[in-house]
Amino acid sequence: MPSSPTAPPITDFFVSYTGKDQAWAEWIAWQLEHAGYSTVIQAWDFKSGGVFPGDMHRGLQQSTRVLAVLTPDYMKSKFCAPEWQAPFKQDPTGEKGILICVRVADFEPDGLLAGRTYIDLVGKAPDAARDYILARLKTGRAKPAKAPPHPGTSTVPIFPGTASAPPDSIIRRSLRDIPHNLPGGYIGQVFMGRDDFLAEVETSLSGRTPTVITQANPGFTSITGLGGMGKTHTAVAYAHRHADHYTACLFVSGESKERLNAGLAGLCSVLHLDTERSRSPVETDRVAAVLDWFVTHRDWLLIVDNVDNEEAAVGLVGYFGQLLNGHVLITSRLHHWPNQVHALDLGVLSADHATELLLKLTEGVHNNTPDDHVQARLLAADLDGLPLALHQAAGYINEEHLSLAEARRVYQDQARDLLGWFNQLQIPYAAPQDIGPLPVLFTWKASFDKLSPDTRRWLRVFAYFAPETIPDFLLSSAAAAEDEVKARHRAARKALAQAAKFSLLTFEKEPSGFKLHRLVQHIIRLSATEEERAIALAEGIQFIGESNPGDPSDVRTWPRWNPLQAHVQALCAHAPDALAPRGLTWLLNELGMLLETKGLYTQAEPLIRRALAMGETSLGKDHPKVALCLNNLAQLLQATNRYAEAEPLMRRGLAIDQASFGKDHPKVANRLNNLAQLLQATNRYVEAEPLMRRALAIDQASFGKDHPTVARDLHNLAGLLQDTNRLAEAEPLMRRALAMVETSFGKDHPKVALCLSNLALLLKATNRLAEAEQLMRRALAIDETGFGPEHPNVARSLNNLARLLQITDRLAEAEPLMRRALAIDEASFGNDHPKVANGLDNLARLLQATDRLAEAEPLMRRALAIFVASLGADHPSSQTVQRNLDILLAAKG
Repeated sequence: MPSSPTAPPITDFFVSYTGKDQAWAEWIAWQLEHAGYSTVIQAWDFKSGGVFPGDMHRGLQQSTRVLAVLTPDYMKSKFCAPEWQAPFKQDPTGEKGILICVRVADFEPDGLLAGRTYIDLVGKAPDAARDYILARLKTGRAKPAKAPPHPGTSTVPIFPGTASAPPDSIIRRSLRDIPHNLPGGYIGQVFMGRDDFLAEVETSLSGRTPTVITQANPGFTSITGLGGMGKTHTAVAYAHRHADHYTACLFVSGESKERLNAGLAGLCSVLHLDTERSRSPVETDRVAAVLDWFVTHRDWLLIVDNVDNEEAAVGLVGYFGQLLNGHVLITSRLHHWPNQVHALDLGVLSADHATELLLKLTEGVHNNTPDDHVQARLLAADLDGLPLALHQAAGYINEEHLSLAEARRVYQDQARDLLGWFNQLQIPYAAPQDIGPLPVLFTWKASFDKLSPDTRRWLRVFAYFAPETIPDFLLSSAAAAEDEVKARHRAARKALAQAAKFSLLTFEKEPSGFKLHRLVQHIIRLSATEEERAIALAEGIQFIGESNPGDPSDVRTWPRWNPLQAHVQALCAHAPDALAPRGLTWLLNELGMLLETKGLYTQAEPLIRRALAMGETSLGKDHPKVALCLNNLAQLLQATNRYAEAEPLMRRGLAIDQASFGKDHPKVANRLNNLAQLLQATNRYVEAEPLMRRALAIDQASFGKDHPTVARDLHNLAGLLQDTNRLAEAEPLMRRALAMVETSFGKDHPKVALCLSNLALLLKATNRLAEAEQLMRRALAIDETGFGPEHPNVARSLNNLARLLQITDRLAEAEPLMRRALAIDEASFGNDHPKVANGLDNLARLLQATDRLAEAEPLMRRALAIFVASLGADHPSSQTVQRNLDILLAAKG
């Protein structure tokens, strides 16, 4: 039997090196791949635990050329010899360019390689080295006449084999040349006194070790649970100083697991990713897209800011396996990190540096006096060298045009009163009468007292938002907005401008907005009376409403909802039920619906339940807004397979709306529709149908025959007719509903995908398979674009298409779709949901059709157990799977 022909090479270069020279090899491979070449390199491509000779052989076979990283250790290595000797035999003179030698150490190769020319990188700076190697690959290579100096004596930037700073003549990469989203508020701010610490950060990160900047105990200035040491400023300053070493400088908040994921998802736009996952409105999809980018790219910097609670830290550590190709710099108040994280404690500024900073921050603004340096040193000592206190004190001095001596007198005169004010806030200090004035609180209060009442009011409002960028559009009045709204927005903007002068907030450019320091937010919240708190929360909620984010269940509104989501969550978390500020019930409902539509049921449910409880308490149990909460909660319970809990809530909501609006109101029609769908899902078709027909009649009378609400009713009724095998009646209703929805929402809206899916199932049932497949593929494309590839609606479309492919004998195409749909449903609903059982049964029957009965049986048994537990043994789904299992067992004998 003739042997199979050898597969042609598919990779440009096999990179050959010793373990000691891995840094050089990885740097070279990355430059080649960045330029468009492909490589095979042990560090990236050999399997963990694999057999080295086999991996090496395959790598050499699939590569067109071998690139040898020459050092004295390489020439002595018995493992490297076979790697370069094989191509040497094919090209002993070097004319074919099969073996390319790159010298990275100052030595002369001997033996067979003594006469070969090589690419010499010794002594070259990174940019020059990159350009040189790429140029020589194209035009040939030549050994320099004079041996270059050893890399240990060069002055290139951080680069394999070097550590010193670059000479001024070297062209450096800047932030303009790479993707970055570093906070704009820190750019241009005075930063000094941290050079030694930044060097420690650089050394720690150079070993690709995740590094955390933590807060050293500053003695009696320590404020339990707060910040102010300048950790974030330090991290951002590091990024600015070392941008030339990185391919991207990225910044996310790690304050909670939710904010970490939201920040990672937001990097899709920063990195200009254009994949299905990156375009998805579903946050988990965009997080996965960004993590894929981290895995496939190298030499980036990721700053994760304010990882200050255990849950957030655990969430971040869980991503470390996908963050190995760059540098991870964390800021945190936590001191207990895994061994894989290197912690660096950031302390207060020294007396000299604190004095210098204060003088620099107030230069040319404050009233100069001959003893400025002495007074600055004394005030810096009073403020304990705490960077945030120094910045805020400088903002106060500059705004009031005080001398440094006058500022000290203000500090000393108010110290006694200030301690009493601290105590009233019930901040957890130990023996405040013994520890003296507390700098951050002093400088904040001194600044806050100078603000206009209006500015204090608006700062108090935004203290209850998340410590992330608050989008500019929140205060951008629509042209049609009422004059009162426009005036309030103008007042808020004016207040923010005054607060910025006192260093109480910063303005951001990308994304456009503003941000309060989390310490300032915390102290403002502590100092607010209960009445001020209620007013601030109500006005914050009012801002959200006036920004008109739209219906959160409509994916077209998510570009506006997504930048608001963290702030809405913060407002809901800060607002206690006892205060019940205006609009809180509405906001809880809106956030709950947003999360539910995104498939985040676990996060959505407590919000909707809280909205219901608040509505019942404040409005009474029979209020129409309570009916809305009941309906939202019931739909979530139905989606998560809790029909018995959902039904009484739906019936109660229906009764409330009928009593409130009358039996022929559109709200009643909506409740009838929802209840009918639940009855249909639990196989009570006879009860469901008259409710659907009644809802249709109400909506047609209310809106006319071509309204999208009528289209919804027609679609639901057609689905029930289809389930009861009245296909001839169902089809014209489905087609009419589809046409109406396309007209109302456009041809690419997820509502259109739902209509397409159900019409396709009907066509499949009537053996019009080609037409059905076309509609199914269109529905799948719409759902993936609208919701992202990991949404439950996508799983539905995948399952439908896979089953059609199966009955048309395209099993190899169907199986991966079924497995993908099953994975999505398990992630969305848990392992015991009927949707998961349906996916298990589909996959089991496909495996059975391909004679893989041993694989199919446990899946079918699991599906049957889920259906019986969820719906009962007499439900049609349970009985269908039981029959399928009987057939499979009979086939096994």
